[in-house]
Amino acid sequence: MTDELVRQSTAAKAPDAGLAVLGTAGGVTALFSAAACCVLPLVFAALGLGAGGLAAFVPYHWPLTIASAVAVAVGWLLYVRKRRACAEGAECASAPPRRATLVLLSIATAAVALSAVWPGFIEQPLMRLLGGA
Repeated sequence: MTDELVRQSTAAKAPDAGLAVLGTAGGVTALFSAAACCVLPLVFAALGLGAGGLAAFVPYHWPLTIASAVAVAVGWLLYVRKRRACAEGAECASAPPRRATLVLLSIATAAVALSAVWPGFIEQPLMRLLGGA
């Protein structure tokens, strides 16, 4: 009987952990795509370090941002679906999503949004302000 409870508890935590990992991966990918082409070269230049190697990632900004948006959207879809399934029935087959999942998905969404608006709305005005292009 105890083994059955342990297996059910472990199975209930696995999908929630998967959602958190998916949201985190999407957010990190978006953050890296925004930082690699724009922020990190400025920081490295300010520190006197060369950032030419990061220029190789510039062509991948939009593919990485789109992949991140898809990953985060799938994470939100799974989160909402699991939350609804647990809210409708009194007995949920698995544990409802944790608050950490909501927080990580929200952070990932903000990172993807920042990555999407960075080139046109943040980088260009910043470069003009700094005397660049």
